[in-house]
Amino acid sequence: MVFAALLVATASVTASVLMVPVAVLPLVFKYSKSVQRKMVFSNCINYPRNLDYENPSSCNVVGGRHFNVNFKSVCDDCSVKLGVWHIVPCSMFREVFVIRDTLAIDARLHEELKKTKNPVVLYCHGNSNHRGSPHRLQMYKVFQELNFHVITFDYRGYGDSTNMRPTEKGVVEDALAVYAWLIESLSATDRPPVLIWGHSLGTAVAANMTAHLTELCCEQGRPQLPCPDALVLEAPFNNLLDEITTHPLTKLVSWLPYYNNSFVKPFSESSEFAFKTDQYLCRIPQVPILMLHSKGDKIVPYNLACKLYEKVKNCRSTTGAPLVFHSFERGQGLGHNNLCEAPDLKDVVKNFLSQIKTCNSNLTIHAGNEKSLFSLALKESIGRPWDFFSWSLKLNNIDS
Repeated sequence: MVFAALLVATASVTASVLMVPVAVLPLVFKYSKSVQRKMVFSNCINYPRNLDYENPSSCNVVGGRHFNVNFKSVCDDCSVKLGVWHIVPCSMFREVFVIRDTLAIDARLHEELKKTKNPVVLYCHGNSNHRGSPHRLQMYKVFQELNFHVITFDYRGYGDSTNMRPTEKGVVEDALAVYAWLIESLSATDRPPVLIWGHSLGTAVAANMTAHLTELCCEQGRPQLPCPDALVLEAPFNNLLDEITTHPLTKLVSWLPYYNNSFVKPFSESSEFAFKTDQYLCRIPQVPILMLHSKGDKIVPYNLACKLYEKVKNCRSTTGAPLVFHSFERGQGLGHNNLCEAPDLKDVVKNFLSQIKTCNSNLTIHAGNEKSLFSLALKESIGRPWDFFSWSLKLNNIDS
């Protein structure tokens, strides 16, 4: 009798435990936008905590300043404040911090940005944490060693930016606001090369913003902005739906009979987060793209980057802007977040920029008697000739 009672009690507890993943969890996930949003953006994960964002040096950032970009969000109809860092290249440390010590540091660094001929990177980070996360700090150092200026920021709902729910439209709006600030801060007559570097989810943000630049500027009543000179996509995926279905956590629920209806379908129908990077990049065949991915990436599988590359390659003509896919071997142990530790990363980036420069030189020869490269671009209906004039001039100024 006692054994039977224990058996019944055990069965009851087991059934209750199984009820959570089998019945409750799928229903919550299917109908809760909040749960879906947290899975995509993971902005509730905030490590390390309690950073002094206004003092970048406290986060081991050398040569940085903090400021805010404020704007009116069209999609959420509210004011948004974004926390931003500007980090100068290593080659400017002595000039900025030792010799020219008469101005306040913010004014000095802004002046350097205004007159720089060095490339500038706008960094769009991935989901979870903030711009002060350790692996992101390491990537900034790589940029500094390449003698790039770095502009890095937190989307709404992250870091010290306005605490509100992020959506795809919202974070793309944030990227546009910082990009607009950057373009306005650079020289209008001799603008240096501007690269947008996205990591993980940030690759989709960068691709979306670049692909819809004209529409976004019109929606927000901004003057038309030039396209970036190149996109660098670190650990990209082809679209969010495929990323969700291949994510390691999916294995916990993929055995359920209603897995597709409860866990996959909400993302295929969502208007808040689609992140269709493959479709976005096919809209901008004129923009040079460098894709970087580790074969040992367990968060965004390598095959998703391969799918993205093949899709984009098929959308481009053989004479279009450069499209480069560089993979890192599994044995290097770089995973998803540590491409910054790859010994050859800086060489890969330099070679990519050199390839763009070579393409421009070849086009100059091909142009023959054309009055200008710009007129040739118009003649061939390229749309935006990836700034043929500026690249041939600007890339000569990159410090090795």
